[in-house]
Amino acid sequence: MRRSNAGRYAFVALAALLATIVLPPGPAAAATVTVDNSTAGRFTASNDWHGSAWSSQRYGPGYKVATPYKGRSDAAWYKMNIPSTGRYAVEVWYPADRGYNDKTPYVISTTSGKQSVLVNQRLNGGRWVRLGTFSLAGGNYNTVGVSRWTTGTGYVVADAVRVVSASTAPSVSLPLPRTALSRSAYDDPHWSPPPAIDLPVPNGTRAYAVRAGRVARLNDSGCGIGINLTGTDGVVYTYCHLMSWSVANGSTVTAGQQIGLTDNSGNSTGPHLHFSIRTGNTYRCPQNFLLAIYDGRTPPAPSSLPTTGCS
Repeated sequence: MRRSNAGRYAFVALAALLATIVLPPGPAAAATVTVDNSTAGRFTASNDWHGSAWSSQRYGPGYKVATPYKGRSDAAWYKMNIPSTGRYAVEVWYPADRGYNDKTPYVISTTSGKQSVLVNQRLNGGRWVRLGTFSLAGGNYNTVGVSRWTTGTGYVVADAVRVVSASTAPSVSLPLPRTALSRSAYDDPHWSPPPAIDLPVPNGTRAYAVRAGRVARLNDSGCGIGINLTGTDGVVYTYCHLMSWSVANGSTVTAGQQIGLTDNSGNSTGPHLHFSIRTGNTYRCPQNFLLAIYDGRTPPAPSSLPTTGCS
């Protein structure tokens, strides 16, 4: 568990909120549905959204821009024909510029209601950026929106969106949203033994299952509200300091499924997710495992991870 001063957490949490995590571009064949702002009948926006073709990082002939507005969402919507209800990775494309918005809200219409993910559109332009994996209903409806209701500054951009079907979605996932932390955060040493990693994120950040498995809820003075996820590989992945659980005790989950919300419960001095990997009775350093997932590589077998050197 992390022990550090509150000021450091405040600074790191802000940086984490604004960071955008990027997966390597996937093959076009993996995209179940792709909608550009120029796709006929598939994109709607008010007259306050204006066309632009200024940036060469655009997807297709152009993109839409709008000024921030706190009076209402005034979202630009992408209507997508989702083949069937299931898990889908949602990815977005936008040109990046220092004049664009640093907290652009993307709104995803999931089976459990609308979920928002903030993206810093000053970074990582001209490529597919994965927002996360979500449960989407089958059908033809407004699936992803870009909202103008933001506390960030700069133009909000709406360019292209695609969803990747469950059959091509990864079998592993980062334990936090793709937009939550930069790569360097997954290489940080743990504050103290045993091997683990502390991932500084604001309270209420979604926590995801790193792979498919079965959930056992935890609630004690050390871990606080937590989860032991016993993966289909027999390895135990532990999440600590949560605000709440998103899944029932004993339920089975898939990789990328939300299992809780982060917080500061238990023995903790600042908001973060404590994450560890255990094979049998042996704790392993999770850094190389998480870095591989971040880089889009097949992660090493947990049994091959080191047991020292990360604390």
